[in-house]
Amino acid sequence: MEEIPVKRLIIAGAGGAGCEAFLVASRMREEWELIGFCDDSPALKGAFVEGLPVIDSIGGAIGRFAGQELWFHCAIGRNETRKRTAEKLESGGLLPATLVDPTAVVARSASIGEGSYVGPFVFVGPGSRVGRHVLMNVSASVGHDSTVGDYCQVCPGARLSGGTAMGEGAFVGSNGVTVPLVRIGEWATLGAASLAARDVPARVTSIGVPAAVRAPAAIS
Repeated sequence: MEEIPVKRLIIAGAGGAGCEAFLVASRMREEWELIGFCDDSPALKGAFVEGLPVIDSIGGAIGRFAGQELWFHCAIGRNETRKRTAEKLESGGLLPATLVDPTAVVARSASIGEGSYVGPFVFVGPGSRVGRHVLMNVSASVGHDSTVGDYCQVCPGARLSGGTAMGEGAFVGSNGVTVPLVRIGEWATLGAASLAARDVPARVTSIGVPAAVRAPAAIS
């Protein structure tokens, strides 16, 4: 049997997304050595999450593991915060870990960027491109020839029809749906259970069936 190299992994973010990342990492064929979490919340310092220690803050982990080969997965739900944190960890020399659940269906002609999360029962269709540090949550689907930009999030049960394009940092809520060829602009939000029948401009929140712009998107 082919020997699979063990790679040491720390999960950045010890909340719900971190617990889900831990679950997928523990189910993958790759032999991740899960050493713990890092998180900036003072309340989590010294705590244990899913049986693993919260070792340090984000910055503390960078200093603690300087010069070592260590992989990280940034499991932070807020897209802008995930971008800032991932960039900080990468600039500190840590390596982005891509987590893909064994139940996910990813077409051979599709691509998944570094540091992204592809959860249980996700579908990524032929010719689709998923960027870096994207969260693809349980049972989401990406139709053929779609593009999901860096730092996007596709929530549970969301459906991106063929040819959909999501700009950097865009967000599609749970059970949100796009019609084919729709574009969701950079850092825009399509609300839960909403239908995007036309393009959603950058940096707005659009909700309803069909979706209409309601407010500027919250960026944090």
